Amino acid sequence: MCGIAGIFGGPDPVLLERMTRRLHHRGPDGHGTAVVGQAGLGNTRLSLLDWEGGAQPMTGRTGLTLVYNGELYNHATLRRSLEQEGVAFQTRSDTEVLLRALEQRGLACLEELEGMFAFAFSDGARLTLVRDAFGIKPLYYALVDGGRRLVFASELKALLVDPALPRELDRTSLFEWATFRFTLGERTLFKAVRQVPPGGTLEVSREPDGTLTLRAGRHSPPRPLPLPEREEDRIKLLRERLTESVRGQWVADHPVGIFLSGGVDSSLLAALLAQGGSREIHTFSLADDPTLPDLAVSRRLSEALGTHHHEYSFEPDTLLESLPRSICSLEAPGEPTIVESAAPLIRNHVKAVLCGDGADELFAGYVIHSLPGPWLKSCMEGYNRMIRTGEIPQDECAAAKASLHAMAVPDPAAAREAVYRFFLEGQLTDAHLRVWDGGSMASGLEVRVPYLDRSVRDVAFALPWEQRIRGRVRKALLREVARKVLPASLAAVIVDRPKLAAPSAVRRTAEALDRAAREILPSDEREPHPLQRYCATPAQRILLDLFVYLFIGRGGDLPEDFRWRELYTTHRRELTEALTRV
Repeated sequence: MCGIAGIFGGPDPVLLERMTRRLHHRGPDGHGTAVVGQAGLGNTRLSLLDWEGGAQPMTGRTGLTLVYNGELYNHATLRRSLEQEGVAFQTRSDTEVLLRALEQRGLACLEELEGMFAFAFSDGARLTLVRDAFGIKPLYYALVDGGRRLVFASELKALLVDPALPRELDRTSLFEWATFRFTLGERTLFKAVRQVPPGGTLEVSREPDGTLTLRAGRHSPPRPLPLPEREEDRIKLLRERLTESVRGQWVADHPVGIFLSGGVDSSLLAALLAQGGSREIHTFSLADDPTLPDLAVSRRLSEALGTHHHEYSFEPDTLLESLPRSICSLEAPGEPTIVESAAPLIRNHVKAVLCGDGADELFAGYVIHSLPGPWLKSCMEGYNRMIRTGEIPQDECAAAKASLHAMAVPDPAAAREAVYRFFLEGQLTDAHLRVWDGGSMASGLEVRVPYLDRSVRDVAFALPWEQRIRGRVRKALLREVARKVLPASLAAVIVDRPKLAAPSAVRRTAEALDRAAREILPSDEREPHPLQRYCATPAQRILLDLFVYLFIGRGGDLPEDFRWRELYTTHRRELTEALTRV
């Protein structure tokens, strides 16, 4: 796992070096840069396979140069296939496998890749950016200098190193964030910055007049899958594909662990690993309340599976103090995450850890999937509150309006499918996966997501709704797999009970943030706040102000000894200056 950054259209080696070093936390094991014609490519590396042989940027025999952030779980199979075609390898790294595949097969090789990745490659005349099918790994880009130069990176902070990049907020994205708590499509909170979409490619070339041409493409579409007729056979199929995914993602030259939350999704992954005879398994449970029943269930499962169990409980006040650091890591106005606080501790034991994210989105595990009405009503109320201010241009709210209308159609089947797609294509990528990547990579910890395997996705997409939701039971087929895999003494306890909390959403801390926000927000403001229309609660106002202070004002750099509770006193002048730039 790594951080990548680059420039196309007259690369500046000094700027490239600065952008790359801004990502040091993502890859503390090494870094490198290379200038190839019109392209400058940089990489910081977290080595999990072939420490000596996987250094980047990596240049192939044809002059193609690659920087790559991710893991290819089927790299051994792909290597053997290429060797049969006469391709010789010099290292054991999956980076070289990807490079040789691109040299040998071009972009057609993307359909063969199983993993999580964001990468860039160039022959000096063209640059191509690629992101995995689910968007597990982030990849941002922006055009600067009047469209004559493109910069890209794994994080916004590396792009903001470039003084030519405007730090103007995108009002459409702000409206979406205020409505849904995440942004839609390729937009980001910065007007000048876009993200390569999940399953997307972007080819960049330079025209004779110096301007750049961008051509977007797609890869790895869902594959139609005929399902067996009998439910028992479908359970077997899903179990086999999950087992293959979990074991493939366990491969590394260093110890790998697993987040264990006490719910069905992570418990099933841990049990599959244990049944496969995997080497020493480290499990990690996180909470902001040591009395949560989830923790007790996780302890019992760890004991039954024989794992090395680690439990970390953080007081809400401790998590709240990490709020500025969390916003810098997530690069969004989000609440403090327990993942970001726990990552340094987990990194003492493992370099990579599996998590159960994606199962709810794929197999319809949220209450919203079976009862979307209350959530939709809440979103529409927030939408209407902003519209009633009379300050929202029509184009600013158009995308949010279209999404709400798609999910509010009278046909229940169409509405259900729209909600399913919305959470899979929106919240999963821009909210959940952002938390896992940003929160963990701030400490050089890699999070892997076995449910987000394309072969598992294909099964999930093929399921009829009655095997996603059956009566009041959500994730129906997945629960039946878990019932067969989990230890008999715990199967019913885990499968039939509701899980209370997720590591990225801690209830007590959110409540503490709301109380703190009400205490510190100034009551003597003489001028209307320029972003108040996007804030329904004091906590949202605090989060947005902190984001503006840290990213508009400071480019994502957290000042030493910064105390966020003094934002409206000690740091008020800097905040005001940043808000004027908005």
